[in-house]
Amino acid sequence: MARRCWQAFFAVVIGFACILASQSAPAQEPFYKGKTVRLLVNYPAGGATDVVARLVSRYLGKHLAGNPTVAVQNMPGGGGNVGANYLYEVAGGDGLTVGVFSGGYLPQILGGAGVRFDLNKMPMIAGVGETSVVYIRADTGVKGPAEILKPSKPIVIGGFTRESNKDLALRMALDLLGVPYRYVTGYAGEADLRLAVQRGEINYTSEGLTGYTMGSAAMARDGVVVPIYQDGLAAPDGEIVRDPRADLPTFKEFYRAAKKAELTGPLAEAFKISGAVRSLGRFMVAPPKTPASTVEALRKGFRDTFNDPEFKAEAERLLRFQLVSFVGEDAARVNASVFRAASGSVREALRKMIQE
Repeated sequence: MARRCWQAFFAVVIGFACILASQSAPAQEPFYKGKTVRLLVNYPAGGATDVVARLVSRYLGKHLAGNPTVAVQNMPGGGGNVGANYLYEVAGGDGLTVGVFSGGYLPQILGGAGVRFDLNKMPMIAGVGETSVVYIRADTGVKGPAEILKPSKPIVIGGFTRESNKDLALRMALDLLGVPYRYVTGYAGEADLRLAVQRGEINYTSEGLTGYTMGSAAMARDGVVVPIYQDGLAAPDGEIVRDPRADLPTFKEFYRAAKKAELTGPLAEAFKISGAVRSLGRFMVAPPKTPASTVEALRKGFRDTFNDPEFKAEAERLLRFQLVSFVGEDAARVNASVFRAASGSVREALRKMIQE
């Protein structure tokens, strides 16, 4: 009897001690509390990628545990390679740096100079798909398919680097049409291209739908430029289809109207990669070796941000359209499809082009 009393007494004492310990032990704080998450943009401020990053930065913090500060840092150069190389080689996998990038796919696929990153080894967080709008100065006399084959002035393309998706898509289109052109590369971002068009240095280029809507659409309204087609997006079967947010034909439709024929051959197949890449026109990636739990936390934060009614309302006000987003495994699958599309004949056609 006495033994049972002592056992009961010790049980009460131990239970009471456990309660005290649980009350005195500090609760674990959310991971991001008091921290700053950096969104690293691989192009200059003012371009479409920067616009998307800054829009996301205003809402992402409230959807990450601990509500961190979210800041944007621009690291342009090398046609986007400088920022991508930094994220791949230098930034730590602590969940505090996320790349908000555009470009990168074709430079990696083609082994472009200055590429030290591997998008297959960088955890894909999310992506925003949007087409590009191709436009030409009105003083070339080009208003659509009927005039593109005989412009009143020589066409001068403006772009970033010989390996960039943007530049290759512009050049492939004119090569497929059989239209001669002069090619000027080395512009740092879309804002610089816009100025070059205004100054008359170039007369043919493209911008992502975000940049076009916020910038070059004003030039179109003023009659300085004419939008002629969109690059489109990749459908699940790999075919290029219209982005419904741009009221323009795809290049395939534009080509058919101009040449009265269908697109065929390795270069036409290579052009499909351009649409596949634009399905992740702005993509968010983490540095290699970022823990899976951190990747999932970031994916949830971006997913909740894209679904935030206030975010959607500001996107509509700022961009005049809603973003088409892919998050988590959906984004990873689109990423993988881009590399699958790069068959041997497609790579060879593109390599030949960048060497010309």
